[in-house]
Amino acid sequence: MMEAIVALGPWAWMILAAVLLVLEMLAPGIFFMWFGFAALATGLIVFRYEIGWQWQLVWFGGLSLVTVLLVNRYLRKYPLESDAPLLNQRAAQLIGQTFELVDPIVNGRGSVHAGDTIWRVEGPVLPKGARVKVVGADGSILKVERAEG
Repeated sequence: MMEAIVALGPWAWMILAAVLLVLEMLAPGIFFMWFGFAALATGLIVFRYEIGWQWQLVWFGGLSLVTVLLVNRYLRKYPLESDAPLLNQRAAQLIGQTFELVDPIVNGRGSVHAGDTIWRVEGPVLPKGARVKVVGADGSILKVERAEG
């Protein structure tokens, strides 16, 4: 196996780069891309200069480290923006909406029916059927207060 990789020379790095970039398209996140760029750069270096496979690994490791550090620094300064920031935060999506209590709030706890789900709520003592407004969320528990009007 190692002989085949060494025999491929710089093409082994180009193949690795292609595999990593394809994995990036298939996997969520932006992880494999930076290693793919490092493999591509290593392949270009090996095309230009005749270096042993040990130094090729050193180049790949160094370039991988540099790309990851650079992108980490960039993303800290310019974080990725989402067009749906609350996509997987169902409770947070309900903040500001008004619902009718399914169960009265007793000892600070009750429940409302929102969409296809019964949500546990926390708030002031209120009877069943009272209108409440969601003002916050703590995990899967909605924080509510009496709705105006």
